[in-house]
Amino acid sequence: MIRPIAVLVAGMLLSRPGMPKDEANRYARVLAEVAAARGFDPLIAVAIVHFETQWRPTLVSADGEDHGLGQVRARFAGACRDDADPVNAPSEACQRVKDSLLDGATNLRRMGAIIAANMEFCKVRTGSTKAERWLSGYQGYGDPERGRFCEPGPKTRIVLDYYKELVAKLAPPPKPAPKPKATRPPPPDHGAEPTRAAPPTSPDRGAKTQAAKKLETTKKAPRAKASKAHATRPSQRKTR
Repeated sequence: MIRPIAVLVAGMLLSRPGMPKDEANRYARVLAEVAAARGFDPLIAVAIVHFETQWRPTLVSADGEDHGLGQVRARFAGACRDDADPVNAPSEACQRVKDSLLDGATNLRRMGAIIAANMEFCKVRTGSTKAERWLSGYQGYGDPERGRFCEPGPKTRIVLDYYKELVAKLAPPPKPAPKPKATRPPPPDHGAEPTRAAPPTSPDRGAKTQAAKKLETTKKAPRAKASKAHATRPSQRKTR
């Protein structure tokens, strides 16, 4: 998982407020690169280091076994594996390994490799790569003699609870966008009268067109002439 560098730096400063910004940025870039390559959330690593060393890179455990930011056990790293007593009588090669683990960037890279190895181991043994599984392996929980592998312990829960706090405080998931409200068409206004088309204008039945008047005059003219002819026609009665 990818986290912004600023988020990782903020998480580191919660553990060690006085850490120089350039140191925190250097660790954050290394951790982001390692986490992306190995497939885990870098904020879990921030939580692990918080409980291991509070981001103090040169810290060594009281028994001399664990070194640096992530408290990497030196006897299982590089040349120290071949030493009979890597704690009290390390070889020169083993001592160089132990010294390198006190470099913050080197320690974080080694830490990422250990996380990846535990993820693969838990996948084979339990079929799961959940953080609670591989983190328990990183912390040393388990009993191979009894066939118990990748079983979370008390410190596992503590680290995971703190990790959840970091996520909630520094990288909360975005809130879902509100769903748009469905718009409804306005209800019909039953109180208003519907608009009606105006009826076509009827012609003035009392009015006559000029053509109609002319035709009427033409029809009346012969009657007038006939009437006049009847009036002037000589009587056809015989006189006695």
